[in-house]
Amino acid sequence: MKKTLLLQTALVAAATLIVSEAALAQVKAEPVAVSVGGYLTQAIKVQDREKNRTQTDTNPTAISNDAEIYFNIRGVLDNGTVVGGRVELEGSSTGDQIDERYMFVERADIGRVELGSTDRAASKMVYGAPIAIPGYGTVDPTGDLAVTVTPSGARTSGNLTKFASAPDDREGINLYTSANRYFGSKAGKGLQLGVSYTPDGCEDFDYQSSSSSTNAVSCGTAKFGSSANAGQISKAYTVAANYIESFGPVDVALFGGYNRFSIEADSAGSLTSGSATVFKSSGLTGYVAGTTLTYNIGDGSSVQFGGAYKREEMGVTRAGDDKRNVYTAGLRYLTNGTKSGSIGLGADFAKTKADQGNIAGTAVGGEDEYTWYSAGLTYQVATGVLLFSGIGYYKYDDAISAGTVVAGTAQADNDSKATFGVVGMRLDF
Repeated sequence: MKKTLLLQTALVAAATLIVSEAALAQVKAEPVAVSVGGYLTQAIKVQDREKNRTQTDTNPTAISNDAEIYFNIRGVLDNGTVVGGRVELEGSSTGDQIDERYMFVERADIGRVELGSTDRAASKMVYGAPIAIPGYGTVDPTGDLAVTVTPSGARTSGNLTKFASAPDDREGINLYTSANRYFGSKAGKGLQLGVSYTPDGCEDFDYQSSSSSTNAVSCGTAKFGSSANAGQISKAYTVAANYIESFGPVDVALFGGYNRFSIEADSAGSLTSGSATVFKSSGLTGYVAGTTLTYNIGDGSSVQFGGAYKREEMGVTRAGDDKRNVYTAGLRYLTNGTKSGSIGLGADFAKTKADQGNIAGTAVGGEDEYTWYSAGLTYQVATGVLLFSGIGYYKYDDAISAGTVVAGTAQADNDSKATFGVVGMRLDF
């Protein structure tokens, strides 16, 4: 599989599970050892954003960072089984200082098991629209580098391609088949399956969060968390699959996922901010499908095109029949893949429509909408050193017009739009 196909997303198992049978037979036992890796990104951002009721005066410029240090643990048993783990340390002070922490056991001819605090299988196996600006765009635009400032109460916030309701970074188990076990014999290609289960949506069994924390919910002092946390997701099942193959100069990656989850207890909304009550629910579902197509021109350059569609329930109606629909698409051109001197040009688009459901428990109709456009330029200075820049536009449209009276309270303007620019550098080590 050519590296150009892997630039737009994080794929967990293709790299770690795929070796030939001959290579597997030659594996020698290795003692458990630790290596260090990670990334560091710094960006300068500018914006021109209109005001609304929850977003008043803000600075037009900002400097953001996103950094993590990885402690990779790995050993090989006499029979070729690989055992290990990973601990991810945030590169800046945060209430969630350890991002992920999990163990794994894998065999390249069978598959991989992950146990601990990490992303769910569907989030790691995703393929979709190529990202125009690294750290932004149509897969996960809500990280530390984000430029979008979501109006309070907006139903369209959250991940665009990944499941917003899949409890990533929470205690769970992931199971994967080896990527070349079904419908494909070439290393790195074929069909791969992934399954995840998260019993409780808390993060880190020893993490005792405050009630105001948005990073984690306490798992309880006895390591058995409460089953009645307001708005907390639990009993979450995720099933995912991706298929990778080449047809002449064209590389094809297909992705699909399904998510089923419960919400433990009501989480009250607010008439003041226009936010929804999230109701206690069970059997809420979501599904997603995406693809990335890469045409390798032959001189080292390539053109990537892809997109995804996601539909998921949010729990903002008592019947559990509300919907969030997300459409994404992107195009990217690379002059020489990931090699030094390679230049990338890209553009992407996203559209979200989400049912209002209710405001502070009072049922309302209509859909909130979110629209995103961006264009980006990248330059691969050297291995692990990437410069990037981009411009974009986003807009939130609230289904409830300003002045609408809900439960005796007049709703204020909650629309928002902005144009933005960003320039930065990313180091991978």
